[in-house]
This record gives sequence, C-alpha cells and structure tokens, in this order.
Amino acid sequence: MNAETFSGLWFIDEPFAHRMEGIILPRLAAGFDPIPPHFLRANEQLRAGISFRDSQGNFSYSRYLLDKYLTAGGGDVAVIPINGTMSRYGFCGGGNEEIASVLAEAATEKQVKGVVLKMDTPGGTVDSTDMLADAVASFPKRIEAWTNYCASAGMFVASQADDITMENGIVSSVGSIGVLMVYVDRSEQLEKSGQKVTIFRADGSQDKARINGVEPLTDELRAEITAQLNEAKASFDGYVRRGRAGKMISDEPLTGKMYNKRDALRLGLVDRLGSLADTINRVRSWA
Repeated sequence: MNAETFSGLWFIDEPFAHRMEGIILPRLAAGFDPIPPHFLRANEQLRAGISFRDSQGNFSYSRYLLDKYLTAGGGDVAVIPINGTMSRYGFCGGGNEEIASVLAEAATEKQVKGVVLKMDTPGGTVDSTDMLADAVASFPKRIEAWTNYCASAGMFVASQADDITMENGIVSSVGSIGVLMVYVDRSEQLEKSGQKVTIFRADGSQDKARINGVEPLTDELRAEITAQLNEAKASFDGYVRRGRAGKMISDEPLTGKMYNKRDALRLGLVDRLGSLADTINRVRSWA
C-alpha cells in the first residue's frame, strides 16, 4: 500500500473519499502504512489459525468462510458480507478475490440454494471490481443483493445480481455510479513552508512516478488521467446497463448521484424495499 495505490482510480462515493483523504494521506506523508499494523497482523493471524478441508481434503479458507456465511443464512443460503471499502485483497478484511473464491465454492456446493450479497459499502478501487462483477453475473444459482448503503463499486457489483433489495430505512441510499481520482498537489504548500523537493530519475526513467503530488500536473498528464477515467466510466456504465436491463428506466442514474429509496425505486436502481430476512427467504424459495 502506498500513496499511488490510494490516489489511483476509484469507484467510490465522493464524501467518503474526502473523509479517507484526511485519515490516510497524513499517514502516508509520515511514512506509515495507511492501515495500522495491528489490524493487518490480527487479520493475518486469523487466517493462519483457520484451516478447513474442502471436498478433496485440501485446506481451504474460502470453504471455511462459506460455512460461516451459510450459518448466517440459515444453513442453505450463503449471506456474503461486502462491507466498507472494496479492493482486490481487502484493507482490513476480505477483498474482491476472496469473495469471488467463496462464490466459486458456493456454485458447486449442493447444500447452497443461493446467495445474498449483504452490502454496506461506499465503493472502492477500480482494480478487480469488474472481476467480482463477472463472478456475480455468471453465478449459476440465484443471487440477490440486499443493502442499506451501496455506492459506486458496490453498485457495479450489485447491478449484476438477479435482484436488488434496499432496506426501508430513513437514510438508505444507493448510487454514485461514476469514477474519480483523488490527487493532492502539495507543490505550493511545500514552497510556502520553505521546502524545495527535487526528484531525481535515472536516465531512461523519465516517466517514473510522474503523478506524485510534488510536481504539478502537466497538460499531457491531465489528458492521460481523463482518458483513463473515461475508459473506466464507460465500462462501469456498460455493466450497469446490462445488469439492470429492462429495469433501469433511463441513464439518469449514471451521473454519480446518490439516491434515496423512493428515487432508487423510481429509476429502477433497486427492485424493492425489504428486510435481509425477506431477501434470504426469497432466494431460498427459488431453489
């Protein structure tokens, strides 16, 4: 994890990104990992201490998780949580690859009648979001999403489920279908504080770390960033249009706005309002 990782492309809700900026960037500037080490150590110790054998007798962490999620769903429906910031490997918990591996386990396990994605997320990194969305779209059994708050990358993935149920809560919201990149130009701040930063690059490394927060962005870099953002946005929109085909009434939700339960229903971003228990029972009834 480094500054460039955090400042890359994100499918994430803008207010959350601003809150994270105030927490993570000071740690990065001080030379610390953005995630406190004790969180990472605790997660590693948990994984190291758990072993579960799959049907071939091999140790499988994803199989352990599937059993845990089946317990939450009554034994035959896997309730898979997607909580907090999403990324390939996860910040303090499971990442997109881990969730995809659990779905692969659930697809072949006979006792699994279906899956509910229990989502409470502001979104996350662009990297691996389409991979998880593809895993949801190709899941061979009934798979539905239930959410009280689902933004950006969360909606990218949820849109590929068979149905989306939204909690009938006062502050429930979904949306933020868009792409952003957080970039902080600290060159003027450094200059005012009397610090002059010189970046040395080896011969032939003229393109190394050009987006660094110390050197101002050139017009060329701005154009490259915009092109990359637009490419990610086009992919995002395409997934949502396909996943919500016949349900989303227009492209109005594709501007990055968040929607309350009333407008989300009206626009076809979600299928109904209801509880997690109702969603689990509905998935079970499809089997």
